[in-house]
Amino acid sequence: MHQQAVATDAYQSFEPLLTAEETAVHLRCHLKTVQKMAREGRIPSIRRGKRHFFRLSEINQWLRNMRTRPSATVN
Repeated sequence: MHQQAVATDAYQSFEPLLTAEETAVHLRCHLKTVQKMAREGRIPSIRRGKRHFFRLSEINQWLRNMRTRPSATVN
């Protein structure tokens, strides 16, 4: 019983990863823009093979940080 509770807690704390396509929709920008920014390390991502994945919480924090720095732009 205790082991099941631990597994459930771990599952609930796991944040599903977004694809580049889903991230582009969230950011309202082109897919190629998200891919390029991920390759260049300009946006927080996790690389698995040739693909990049994104945590929504990290993307939202990155956006909040951009809002406080007027010189940062999305290209």
